[in-house]
Amino acid sequence: MLPLRAPQTRRAVQSFELITPAGRVYQFPKPTWLRRAATLLCSEPVIVSAVVLTLVYSAGVLAEALEPLASNACSDQIPSQQDI
Repeated sequence: MLPLRAPQTRRAVQSFELITPAGRVYQFPKPTWLRRAATLLCSEPVIVSAVVLTLVYSAGVLAEALEPLASNACSDQIPSQQDI
């Protein structure tokens, strides 16, 4: 005797994508502007660009903070023309 299958409950479809033979993708229901923005911001090129821009900005801020320290250290170690 074959085992009986457990009855499967039907699942309601929340959303789906339709891909045409031309390669165009349609989403149903249409995504909201917030969903489209989240999808765009989570893409890999955007994340990499944000990381690079953050590193460049933080390096600039750090360079501005360290510049006076470097010039003070150089002037203390190198004798000026008046000392010679």
